[in-house]
Amino acid sequence: MTYEKYSMTMGLKKIKISELTLSDNLKGLYTIGVKLINGVQTSVKVSLEYIQTAYENAVAATNKANQAATNADNSRKQIEANESTRQSNENARVSAEQARSTAEAQREATESARVKAETGRADAEKKRVTAESGRVSAENTRVSAENGRIEAEKGRVNAENSRVSVEKERVTEFATIKKNAETATQNANTQADRAKGQADNPPKMGDNGNWWKWDEAQKKYVDTGVLAKGGVLYPTFSIDDDDMILYMEFEDEVSDKLIKFDEQTGELYLNVG
Repeated sequence: MTYEKYSMTMGLKKIKISELTLSDNLKGLYTIGVKLINGVQTSVKVSLEYIQTAYENAVAATNKANQAATNADNSRKQIEANESTRQSNENARVSAEQARSTAEAQREATESARVKAETGRADAEKKRVTAESGRVSAENTRVSAENGRIEAEKGRVNAENSRVSVEKERVTEFATIKKNAETATQNANTQADRAKGQADNPPKMGDNGNWWKWDEAQKKYVDTGVLAKGGVLYPTFSIDDDDMILYMEFEDEVSDKLIKFDEQTGELYLNVG
């Protein structure tokens, strides 16, 4: 695109594109090409800023989906660690149960001896007392083992409750992570669809000579009011010798984007691109 600068005092001055200041972003920049529509060669104007924004949004959505997957994996590792603790408590409960069974066997053997001693109590009271003492000692051992079993059972129940609680939290967290991942994926698809919509419907020159662009909300082209054609639309200038006023004449309707007047410098700019 080429610009010609007009000045009341200095006359016409042409500036090459290579002499203009380089832009540090794509905002307000466009690429222009030609597209054949229904056998008619039509000029096409595509916003580089919009394509860049759509790309950055798609990248951001992908990063969110990757983070959600990482959080799900961390949750799985924590659950596996809790399962290891539960298994250790279960092993302790089994050991206590075995000790209780051994003590119960000893108690039964002692009780059998007590019955025999009672039968011969009249003849051997001393033996009965001795056997009774052994029974009491065995009973104490059984009670101690039973108490250990009860404590182990409490530990197992607590571990089971903890496992159930963790499992519920894992299910809830997994559902949240899944929902977030689905939302992030949907956002990425939405941004991709928007970029595709703009690519499939690039700006075009309308019958009135203005640029028309695709409106996503209305799903149709709308008039931008920006002039897209030249030829007879270029204005002519003349100065009245009586009042020294600069007059501009047109042979057709011209967009207000074509002419710009700087009130501070008195310079008139004409966009002939």
